[in-house]
Amino acid sequence: MTTRLHLTALAAVFALFTPATSVLHAEVRKATDRMDVPDGTRKCIFPQERAPRPTDLLLVPLACLEPVVNVSATTGNQAESFVNVNPTNPNNLVATSNTNSNSIFRAYSTDAGATWTRGTIATNVACCDGQAAWDSFGNLFLVYINASVNQINVILSTDGGATFGAPVTAGTGSVDQPSIAVGNGSVWVDWNSSGSMVARGAPVTGLGAWGPFNAQQTIPSASGSFGGIAVGPGPNGGKVIVTYQSPTGGQGPATIYANVDADGLGAGGFGSRITVSSTNVGGFDFIPAQNGRSIDAEAGLVWDATGGPFNNRIYLVYTDETVNENNDTDIEMRTSTDDGATWTAPVRVNDDATTNSQFLPYVALDPTTGTVAVGFHDCRNDNGVPGPGGTNTIPNDDAEYYGTFSTDGGATWAPNRRLSGGFSNAADAANGIDFGDYVGLSAFAGKLYAMWADNANCDGTNPNGTLHQFDLYANPLILTGGTPSPTPTASTTPTATATATATATATPTATVTATATATPTATPTPTATATATPTATPTATATPRPTPTPRPHTTPRPRPTPPPRP
Repeated sequence: MTTRLHLTALAAVFALFTPATSVLHAEVRKATDRMDVPDGTRKCIFPQERAPRPTDLLLVPLACLEPVVNVSATTGNQAESFVNVNPTNPNNLVATSNTNSNSIFRAYSTDAGATWTRGTIATNVACCDGQAAWDSFGNLFLVYINASVNQINVILSTDGGATFGAPVTAGTGSVDQPSIAVGNGSVWVDWNSSGSMVARGAPVTGLGAWGPFNAQQTIPSASGSFGGIAVGPGPNGGKVIVTYQSPTGGQGPATIYANVDADGLGAGGFGSRITVSSTNVGGFDFIPAQNGRSIDAEAGLVWDATGGPFNNRIYLVYTDETVNENNDTDIEMRTSTDDGATWTAPVRVNDDATTNSQFLPYVALDPTTGTVAVGFHDCRNDNGVPGPGGTNTIPNDDAEYYGTFSTDGGATWAPNRRLSGGFSNAADAANGIDFGDYVGLSAFAGKLYAMWADNANCDGTNPNGTLHQFDLYANPLILTGGTPSPTPTASTTPTATATATATATATPTATVTATATATPTATPTPTATATATPTATPTATATPRPTPTPRPHTTPRPRPTPPPRP
């Protein structure tokens, strides 16, 4: 063991002197170089990849602070990840992410994440932006942008992620950041097309039996991007909601909007635009932890179709900044119980008492219990003291990964739990997209399956060494019942309606089995009561946390005027 650590340390030191190289996806991306990016521009304009910088820590794996598993264990950067659990066999997990080549990284497990089979899919033909969803028939759908960055493609696996069929093209042209969601008998994708949001849905009738897509639907007044899609209860495969932010350029402020298709695959269409929330986080908002890539508000949503006490509730998560440009970004949640017509006041999900950044939130709903969970990157512990307080002397630029959950419909949240094993630093990854634009999660049978880009290398399994390229790490969060801490009430906004038609086709067939294991952890602490819809797994106990003290609002720091865009 000692020998291995010494060798790892040596390798890491030598790596400092070796310039890192990586291949850009598809078309040549221009450097944004911290400038305002105007509306309509694609998020696949990447900042230039950077040479790794020396770090203040000796690059030796430190003890893992949490019981993490390296899912990718592959050279190069893996980031913008998704992890999905098979509802027909919860031992079957599939992880996907961007790579530094024109392929999607894919790993699958049939033993609840204990071991993984790794490789790529859409090999040599995919640019990026893979997102996936697993339906109740066992269909795993994955949407991505092709290598030429001019097609939105959907591929299907019916054998637990081991193989995928031929792509079905959902859209063409100037495209960006697709999202995907499944309902009870439907699959939907949305994406940005030439600056505005569009969507298409297809019926699903069984394993491998789906399609064709309905006609591409223009969404009224949906100029914007960087959002998500969710399917709720109802006939015709379920009601559909799309969210996005506008403007898509600059550092903020911006507005988060939504449109609803009230009859799913029926003859209606998306209704008029609904204002959900303002935010101080723009489409390209630079914070210390994403100083090259920037962040957006990354609005995402789920729609409860469980039939439980919160049936038909929509949960929308996003990032806000307490004062524009002060880097004190928080994760906020709003909910709606009237098909998106009105929304509650925001509830703060992160429970730290610092002015550091939280970013890239993702929301997942456990369909077996109705518990809603959120994961996010979090810089709360980085105070610029190398070792216990970060990887270097710069505060607020090192991130850990945190998760939490609500059992009372999003009114209160369990104490936040750190899931990552140590600090990660995006600048040290020399990845053109830093941590990326999103981190996709799944929840099922009382467990949040969380996976994120990580270069802490606390377990010594990252082939790139410590604080170099990202691997994908996982650590599930047990979603116990409990009583978290209180908050909100409601505010109002407009309404919506719905549409569909047809074009496309489908692919393959098969199945998988195994037996599950779990990794228990944490449980909330009280100050309000919560209701849950039972069924699920372990229980554990968390130490009560002090109520965070009110946080000071910092004055925005001056920023140089950006250079004109080339």
